[in-house]
Order: sequence, then structure tokens, then C-alpha cells
Amino acid sequence: MSKIENTSNQKDIYSVWKDSIDNFYSNIEKSIPQFHQATTNLFQEYVQAWNNVAVAVIDTEKEFATKAGIKTNLPEATTNIIHDSTEKINRSIDVQNKISIASIDATKQNIKTWNENSNAFADLNKRMVDSFISSMNPKI
Repeated sequence: MSKIENTSNQKDIYSVWKDSIDNFYSNIEKSIPQFHQATTNLFQEYVQAWNNVAVAVIDTEKEFATKAGIKTNLPEATTNIIHDSTEKINRSIDVQNKISIASIDATKQNIKTWNENSNAFADLNKRMVDSFISSMNPKI
């Protein structure tokens, strides 16, 4: 038995390392849905909290103005400015979301391409090692 071959009760370093890496990434893959759900829930709770704060502030100010007898009627021009501003902010958020999603998709495609290329490079390296080893070992 050569030094490179395994005995029946031993594993070579590469098998042990590969098993560990497989286990590591398998564990990460299992946690992705839970992480995704947790971050989604956190973001939804964050948005809801800020919405509640805004509504509470408006309600408190409205109650104060009503009890203090402050007139709160706005001219139509001011109302239009507020509505236009809100619409433009919403459009800006939509554009920002589309840019973010496009960036994420581009990054995903780049990683996918890198992954495909790394497999090709690994195959090329394997062939180079085979070629190198075959040139060093005399054929009997």
C-alpha cells in the first residue's frame, strides 16, 4: 500500500476537509430561509413602528389644535404641494427599489458566472496536474 492510499480506518486530509466544508455550507443553506423570514419580519415591524409614530404625532397635534381652537384649513395650493411631494417621494422610492433589485440581480449573476468559471478553472487545474504527474511518472 502506498503512502497516499488510505488505510481502512483513516481518511485522508482532503476527504476530511471536504466533508467539513460540505457540512458547513449545508448548514448555511438550511439557515437561509429562517434568516430571510427573520429579516423580513424585522423590517415589517420597523415600518409599522414608524407608521404608528407618525399617526400618533398627527393625532396628538390634531387634538391639540382642535382643543386650542387653531384653524388647520390649508389652501388648495398647499394641499396640492403636499400631495405632489408625496407622489414624487413614492416614485423615488420605487426607483430606488428597482435599482436595488437590479443591483442584487446583477451581483447574483456575477456570483453565478464566477461559480461557473471556478468550476472550469478547477477542471483546468486538474488536467494540468494530471499532465504534470503523467510527465513525471515513467510509463511501465
